[in-house]
Amino acid sequence: MEKPTKISEEKVPIKAKLSFSFGGLGNGLLNSLVFANLTFFYNIKLGADKDILGIGWLIFMFWNTINDPIASYIIDNTRTKLGRRIPYIRYGSFFYGLAFLFCWFPIAPLDNELLLFINFLAALFLLDTAYTFVGACFFSLPNEIAVSAKERASLGAYSAVIGFINIILGLVLPIILFTIPEGIPSYFAPVIILIAVISTLLLFGTSFFYKENLFAQLQPHEPFVEGLRLTLKNKAFWIFMIPAFCIYLVYPNFQTALLYYLDYIVAGQNIIYFILTFVIGIVVGMFINVKKIDVWYPKKTMMINLSLIIIGFAGLFIVAYNALLSSIPYFIIGVGFAGAMVSNPVIMGDIIDNDELITGKRREAIYGGVNALVQKPAISIANWLFLLILGVFGFKEEVSPQSDMALFGIIFAFCVIPIIFLIIAVIGMKFYPLDGPKWRDKKEKVHELHKVKEMKYKEKNEIE
Repeated sequence: MEKPTKISEEKVPIKAKLSFSFGGLGNGLLNSLVFANLTFFYNIKLGADKDILGIGWLIFMFWNTINDPIASYIIDNTRTKLGRRIPYIRYGSFFYGLAFLFCWFPIAPLDNELLLFINFLAALFLLDTAYTFVGACFFSLPNEIAVSAKERASLGAYSAVIGFINIILGLVLPIILFTIPEGIPSYFAPVIILIAVISTLLLFGTSFFYKENLFAQLQPHEPFVEGLRLTLKNKAFWIFMIPAFCIYLVYPNFQTALLYYLDYIVAGQNIIYFILTFVIGIVVGMFINVKKIDVWYPKKTMMINLSLIIIGFAGLFIVAYNALLSSIPYFIIGVGFAGAMVSNPVIMGDIIDNDELITGKRREAIYGGVNALVQKPAISIANWLFLLILGVFGFKEEVSPQSDMALFGIIFAFCVIPIIFLIIAVIGMKFYPLDGPKWRDKKEKVHELHKVKEMKYKEKNEIE
């Protein structure tokens, strides 16, 4: 049997991997701090009515749903010497940073409910528009920076490690900035401005140290409607979107609901162990799941970790009023949260691999856009539902202390609602088809297809 022709080993420079990953950190800081904490900030710190904010999230949902396919279409049709993605990251970074600042420094008078509501909506619209363009570029760039599967995986590993900084800051900064007993701390403005400046510089500066491959820039554009039609052939994607929708409904709980829990349920208690055990849980979960995902397969890994989160929230519901005891179930939640984070991109990668077997093309961008049609509405609905439940249980932002029923409503929204959605997600995952040895055999065909594409590209461009 003849040995296959050996393709020269592709090597993406470490400088490029680090630059892309730190750029992703800047992107993550700007969007996650806003979407996770803006509701609490406007409701508790600025005094905006929770019911009106809930309506704002529903209005925002429509723009949040359609802007991803629009942005993907514009970006994919862009042709510059820098490529299709890098210009939006490099020059969009300034608009992104300014939009972030606008979220935290409203221009509306705080005693005017209508103008404050309009300011809230404008902040969501502006920040999300910037995030959509920059985020869509970061979603697609790994496959345009690297050609080989090996280097793509390496790039993903760098991003995951550096992205852990965003997870830690996403937990610590909101507690420092938003959970003091009264008002807004004096250091709030300097910290927010510093985050905006550092994140903007990360996005802008790092964009000079990685580049898009030529083959990606020369690929013919696929119309969005045609791309959507082809995704209908990928049954695995649409099956996964059911549990994915439920998971996205729970995601805001990890930060938005957490702030209400810390500020009202365990206020005055020592929360350091509660936060530390969650962080340790994330580290443990990442270590275990990265090691075991090849053994368990992504489907089983996701189901195990969603089940851990369910168990954790059930335990938290029982001991919610005690911060020290709550640290135990929150550790379990941290392990499951990390495992779900590890599993999700692998599952999406398998889905896109399956699409490549069906269509013969690599179509990350269209899947990023279609995935957003599910993800973005779920996040808006989750924020609206959380505020609705608080209202049902009698929570009033202007009242201190809150009634026992209102406090129970926070715990119910924080713990029970995620349990319900995640049970549905686990059941939905049982029907996900890309699993086991048969799928692994199919993935070998994808790898062979990649080798052929790499060889053709290198031969065409005279790369040795």
